[in-house]
Amino acid sequence: KYGIDELGFPLVVKPRSGSVARHVTTNIQNKEDLQQAIYKAIVYSPVFIIEKFIENSFVYRATVVDFDYVAVVKQVPANIVGDGNSTIQELVKKKNDDKRRGEPHQKEFTLYKCVIDNTTMRLLAEKKYNLQSIPEKHKTIYLQKNPFLKLGGDLVEVTEKVHPNNIKLFKDIAKLFDIRLVGIDFLIPDISFSWQNQLCAVLELNNVPCIEMHHFPSSGAPRNVANALVDLFFKYY
Repeated sequence: KYGIDELGFPLVVKPRSGSVARHVTTNIQNKEDLQQAIYKAIVYSPVFIIEKFIENSFVYRATVVDFDYVAVVKQVPANIVGDGNSTIQELVKKKNDDKRRGEPHQKEFTLYKCVIDNTTMRLLAEKKYNLQSIPEKHKTIYLQKNPFLKLGGDLVEVTEKVHPNNIKLFKDIAKLFDIRLVGIDFLIPDISFSWQNQLCAVLELNNVPCIEMHHFPSSGAPRNVANALVDLFFKYY
């Protein structure tokens, strides 16, 4: 009732406890799918959260150190970019051959190989593609709906492109919660424009953030969050 009557579709359902994106359902459009999403969530946790789904947005991770240092990466669902010659399957293999990408069980990696599953086949079919299709040059083909790293998602370093109002927002959030190291998951269509001029949301805060996301992006220059963290440590301890 809360999801349908108070929030309205589309919706998101996820376990309340940290599940690292497991048992999460996004872009729920009807009552039946909402019921299924709730059943899926309570398999993992007896308590779940229902939220409004924000369409046409990307997830950004902003890590704030000592209320001042800010690094931001854009999380992009697993994808390939056409070269005009190779099939989608060949492009996936080429991307997965990148030595920076590991298997889901390998903890020492930040980036992982692209996963081809039922979601992939559905997304391709919607665009009239299959694994043997040859996409045109520079065309991005998404292989997953969600930007999870374990499914082959990309991390794009975007700190220099972030609008100053958004940087201020991240610092203000850290100050509000009085936390000197925090990872802010932020949903917004375009990080280069102010949050005040577009529909956006803070997804969650992480008090033990994964700083290697900034050290090992799939594209863009790495940000040395670890150095800022060491400076923080010596400043106070």
